[in-house]
This record gives sequence, C-alpha cells and structure tokens, in this order.
Amino acid sequence: MEGVPPAPRPVHRRIPAGGGRRARARTGRGPGWGGGAGGAARTGSSCSATTALLTAHVLLGLTVLVPAVFRLAWRRATGLPPWAPCLSPRERRPAHWTEACLYVLLFAMPLTGLWLPVVGDDDAPAPHVAAHLAFSVALAVHLGLVRKHTVVRRDGLLRRML
Repeated sequence: MEGVPPAPRPVHRRIPAGGGRRARARTGRGPGWGGGAGGAARTGSSCSATTALLTAHVLLGLTVLVPAVFRLAWRRATGLPPWAPCLSPRERRPAHWTEACLYVLLFAMPLTGLWLPVVGDDDAPAPHVAAHLAFSVALAVHLGLVRKHTVVRRDGLLRRML
C-alpha cells in the first residue's frame, strides 16, 4: 500500500534500577510497572528470576489461603470451646478481637495479593502491604498474650490452645 508509513518498531530501553524521573518521562510509567527493579522484566535480562519470585509469592499466598479456608470451616462446624477459666472478662475481649482480626487478615492478605495482577496499577499494592502490616501487628499482639500466659502467669493456656 502506497502512502501508508510502516508501523514504528517498539523501542526497548533498559530502565535504571529504581526507575526515577527519567524512566517515567520515557515510558510514562514508574518503576513498579512490568516486573520490579526498574523494569528489568521488559528487557528480558531477569525475566525468569522475576517470574520465579512471583510464582513463589503466589504459591505462598495460596499456602496461607487454603488452610485458612479449612480452619474457618472447622471452626464453623465444631463451634468454640468454653472460655478458659483463667481468663477474666477483661482479658476475653482482646483475645476475641485479636482472633477475629487474624481470621480476617488471613483472607485479606492472599486475596489482595491475587487481586494485584487483575488491577495492574502501581498503587494497587497498598491494600496488600497494609494487610501484611496489620497481620504482623495482630500476630505480635496474639503471641505477646500467649507469652504472658505461658511465662508470667503459667496458667496452661497454651496447652489448651494447642
């Protein structure tokens, strides 16, 4: 066909680690687009390493999600045991809320992680990171309370939990 110019060939530019202002000016996208450290996945230099890391991360998320589903189903089917007699009503409230937070976050972490590829936005990791941080805080509180009952009070609550 005469008069129609050929389609331009794509230009593959290596973006420096960390991306930066120049990277966004050239591509219109920041360092989070396309595979981590400055877009190395676009050039193919570390595509297999990035893919392997992403695959391991997804498998880890599924390793958390699948047992959480079974644990919640088990809890719904069998119900809760009565409260330990060593727990006062003042201690039962934080124990209940910590456990509820852990259950919610056991689902929120992997589901927000699986949501990331669907959205494909640079701002999308925020809920996933927030879920990780909240889970870490809830787990630290939970472990702190268990340690208190195991080391300080020595009331056998840990044996009851296991």
